[in-house]
Amino acid sequence: MLNLKAIAVAAALTLSTAGFALAAEGSAMDALGSASTVNFKTVTAAELNPLSPGYELVDLDSLKARIQGSPSLLAQLESFGATLDHVVGITGTDATDVTILVQG
Repeated sequence: MLNLKAIAVAAALTLSTAGFALAAEGSAMDALGSASTVNFKTVTAAELNPLSPGYELVDLDSLKARIQGSPSLLAQLESFGATLDHVVGITGTDATDVTILVQG
């Protein structure tokens, strides 16, 4: 049984890096669309546990496309010292509290 749990966790982690990102519960993607400011946070692989309570999976390609489609967001990301390839998730529930997670 322990082996099955380990396989399930490994599969979930693989999903999060294969087209999905983590987002805090709420509507982080909607909040990104109306955010006046966005924060960036560097996270480690250990912090990107998709089984953590309070998190949901979001489409990573959609998140990156939204950032790429906004010159100001893309400039902020680059000034943070990251690229679209580093983006791994998003948190936030309203337009005043949006943080894009960047793997460091």
